[in-house]
Amino acid sequence: MSRATAKVQGTTRLGHACRAALCAVGLAGATLWPSLAHADSKLIVAAIGFPCGLNDFAKALCQGFDAGKAELPPGYSFELKTGLDFADNNALNDIIETSQQLNPAGMIIFPGGAAAQVPVARRACKAGVKIIIIDNPVVGLGECQSGYIAADNHQLGVSLGEWLIAHPPASKDVGIVTLQPGQYASTDARVKGFADTIEPAGFKVVATVSTDFSLDKTRTQVTNMLTAHPTLGAIMSANDQMGTGTAQAVRDAKIVQLTIDGSMDAVKRIPKGGLNADATQYPYDEARLAVVNMAKLLNGEAIPPQIFTKSIVVDASNAEAYISGGGMQGLAAK
Repeated sequence: MSRATAKVQGTTRLGHACRAALCAVGLAGATLWPSLAHADSKLIVAAIGFPCGLNDFAKALCQGFDAGKAELPPGYSFELKTGLDFADNNALNDIIETSQQLNPAGMIIFPGGAAAQVPVARRACKAGVKIIIIDNPVVGLGECQSGYIAADNHQLGVSLGEWLIAHPPASKDVGIVTLQPGQYASTDARVKGFADTIEPAGFKVVATVSTDFSLDKTRTQVTNMLTAHPTLGAIMSANDQMGTGTAQAVRDAKIVQLTIDGSMDAVKRIPKGGLNADATQYPYDEARLAVVNMAKLLNGEAIPPQIFTKSIVVDASNAEAYISGGGMQGLAAK
C-alpha cells in the first residue's frame, strides 16, 4: 500500500484525536471479551487503521470489501471498522479489541506492522475468532492465522527490475528510496526483489536512502542522494508516496523513475514524463478475496494459506488504458 497521507494525518491532530476516542472505548470494553464467539454467528469484521477516503489504495480496498460483502451467501454479514491513522497501532488494536463485543465469527486485519497486532489478534483467536491477515505479513500468529492475502511484494520488485533491464538508461548506477529497513516486511521485500533482479544484469545500487511518508523528508533525502551520486541513471522508490517526493527532487529527465503501488495519481505522471514505470497492486481484489475466503472458512471449507493478487507494470505503453479503466479493477474486467 501507498501509505500516502496516513502518516501526515495521523501523527498530528487526527492521530491524537483518534487515539483518545478509541482508547476510551477500548478500555471500557477490554474486560468484556467473550469466552467464545457465538457458534451460530456469521458476522465478518474487517479492521483497518485508516479511512476509506485516504487515497486511491484505501478507496479501492474499501470498494473491494463492498464487493466481497455483496458476494456473501445468506446468513452472513460484514462490517468494516476504520481508523484515522495507519501509523497509530494503539488505535488499531482498540478497534480490534472493541470489535470482539460484536461476537464476530471471523476478522480480517490489515496490520500496521509485523507484530503490533499479534497480541490482540491472538486473544481474538483464543475466543474462537478466525483470522485472515491482508497486505502486511505478521510474525507470531502461528495457527491463529488462517490465511494471508496480499500483493506478492517480492515479485513487484522483480517485475520492476525486469522492466529496467529491458529499458536501460545511459548509466547503470541506481538509487533506492525506501522506508527504514525492518519497518515493513512488504517494503523490504520489494527492495530485495528489485535489487536481486537488476544486479546480475550489470546494474549497481550505489545509494539507498531511508525516509518516511513525508514528502519534505523524501525530497530532501533524494536531493542529497543526487548531489552525492551525479551519475545515477535510475531511482526506484518503494512506494508511490515516496515516488512523489522523489519526483519533486529529480530535475533531470534522463533519470528513470520507478515506483510501486499503481495509485492513479502516480500513474497519471507517466504520460507527462514524471514517472517511467509503476508496478501495481490490486487492493480491490485483496479485500474482496479476503471476505469471500473468510466466508468459505466459516463454512468449513479449506482455503489457501497464502493468496497473491494480480499485478502488472504500467508504463507509457499502457498508462492511458490503466487510467481510463480506473486502475487494475477496470483492466481485469476487460
